[in-house]
Amino acid sequence: MADRGKDTRVSFLRRDGPTARRPAVHSLGIFIQWPGSRVSNATASDRDVTYQKHCPGCFVNKSGLAVCPQCGYDESAPRTPLYLPHGVVIGGQYRVGKVLGQPGGFGITYIAWDVHLQQRVAIKEYLPRSLAKRADQGEGVVLLAAEHEAAFKDGLEQFLNEARVIARFDHPNIVRVRNFFRANDTAYLVMDYYEGVSLGDYLASLDGGRVPPDVAAQLLAPVLDGLQFVHDRGIVHRDVKPHNIYLAQGGRTILLDFGAARAAADGEGPGAVLLSEGYAPLEQYQRGSPLGPWTDLYSVAATLYRMVIGAPPPAALDRVGQDSIAKPLGFDAGFERVLRKGLALAVADRYRSAYDMRADLFAALDLLDEHSPRLGATGIFAVSSEPVTRPINEPDTAPAPDTAPPTGPAMTKAAASENPRVLGPATPAGLTAAWIIAGAIVFGAALIAAVLWLRLAP
Repeated sequence: MADRGKDTRVSFLRRDGPTARRPAVHSLGIFIQWPGSRVSNATASDRDVTYQKHCPGCFVNKSGLAVCPQCGYDESAPRTPLYLPHGVVIGGQYRVGKVLGQPGGFGITYIAWDVHLQQRVAIKEYLPRSLAKRADQGEGVVLLAAEHEAAFKDGLEQFLNEARVIARFDHPNIVRVRNFFRANDTAYLVMDYYEGVSLGDYLASLDGGRVPPDVAAQLLAPVLDGLQFVHDRGIVHRDVKPHNIYLAQGGRTILLDFGAARAAADGEGPGAVLLSEGYAPLEQYQRGSPLGPWTDLYSVAATLYRMVIGAPPPAALDRVGQDSIAKPLGFDAGFERVLRKGLALAVADRYRSAYDMRADLFAALDLLDEHSPRLGATGIFAVSSEPVTRPINEPDTAPAPDTAPPTGPAMTKAAASENPRVLGPATPAGLTAAWIIAGAIVFGAALIAAVLWLRLAP
């Protein structure tokens, strides 16, 4: 593996020590301190153990030290045998590093190094812990019991089928799947890797674990854009929650982890029901129950609840009969109506469109957004029927607009009314020129008629 050198360390700046990182500010003006701490490398046991030359946490050359002086990752820390070992190469191309976030119920995500393209990627391994485990010898995956074989194979095929679908998507707020392959008696998804922090980790770092409703709305707006895009193409994510929403450096909010995705309206197969309590609606508890956009929008509303309350809502099953969410929560009535509609237990009472939910959310908070949904000349949300995305061949960096969008909390309608670029009376293109030409024609005709009348008059 090539030594990447200092020029690759673009994400961090040295300040007062070898592992000090620069705090970053998301596009909304919220302050994020990326995880990391300073640790000494001088331990006696290090002299008796051989460590990776390149850090499994960031893949910068650390010269075989146990603790990386760049990111602070400690390679000597205990590692559960459920995880793939540091440095193992899978798919003939990807060197495995540390585990990213908390392993989910059906898979583990690692940072990895693409030895061919010489860049970091994220790799999701299909490993449902209720059905399988790591083999005692080697990197393979084995079943916990023979009767789990059908469920494991069904989940594995679904994992790969949805990877094929998601790999064709190209949207700035959806994680991009680069590759997928079988190995170790399971399957892997290779995705873009982003520097940043999950929404769940960010909220956990705050006092009280919550943010104001307007900040929550702006953070979730790109997620709703991404969901509308996949819903329009017949895919349901099925596992939207704070830890699957990523606040990337540069201001992008990205929806991660489509490993649980299924085609819309499909129920569960013979496999186990996979869900995240508090964020899953009733239909996800029932095998064979139709799933659709309404399923993901319940999860978005549950995430919104978590962001403004500081804790997830009660599990859907616990709300049946006595629903604590029906009581006032202390917010504006319009905002609470949006929240309750998104969290409705009955599918018929819930949002069916991510765009509708987004429009209602911004309207309830008296916020305006210049991008998506797009504003009409009257300032009313003119929701386009086309998904907000970019062409597959368009570069990641779009040309800068004439005036940069607000980077703080969303503008209110009152503030936007003072900004003619946002809400000013729009003049259709060419309208002024058309009136000038029409006036000239009328004036010319009147002049000719007057001349003819003077000549022909007796």
